[in-house]
Amino acid sequence: MASTSFDDFVRRQSEAVKLSEETPVDWQAQKAEWLRYLDSLYSQVNQYLKSYVDAGDIVIGFQTINLNEEYIGPYSAKEMIIKIGGKVIKLEPIGTLLIGSRGRVDAVGPLARAQIILLGADINSLSQLIHVSVSMGSKPPSPPPSKLRSDIKWAWKIVMRPPRREVVELNKESFLNLLVEISNG
Repeated sequence: MASTSFDDFVRRQSEAVKLSEETPVDWQAQKAEWLRYLDSLYSQVNQYLKSYVDAGDIVIGFQTINLNEEYIGPYSAKEMIIKIGGKVIKLEPIGTLLIGSRGRVDAVGPLARAQIILLGADINSLSQLIHVSVSMGSKPPSPPPSKLRSDIKWAWKIVMRPPRREVVELNKESFLNLLVEISNG
């Protein structure tokens, strides 16, 4: 029985290698797409804060940071810096090669840190990223149905801090609440 499971495992691994060789990943295209998503996040945030910036109450700036991801290698990305009075909040890109998402940016305030994650638009809970299957006997469990990455509509979401850890759609209200929370305003 154990050798059958191992045989299935070896077969699946061999098939995965063949599939990856047939359809290689264009890592530079992945990086370029990630940087476009990052720019779209910054554009959204600029819209949310526009009236405050226009009034001179908030100052927004950018600085270049260096990231290094496996397969992609080292590259530069923009980090957004939001100054509200004496408080400074940074939107710090973490990377794109993350399990279950297309990218992550940390909102770093004076008192806390929160995650803004690029998830499938239909994801409302982190538990939706987990698949558990049970098998009886020698037959291995079937894998979860998978969507092609090109079929997924991506959307920025805020992961609420513990203990809640729920996923909230990024919009003006949720973003402004996030700024208050991580700044202890």
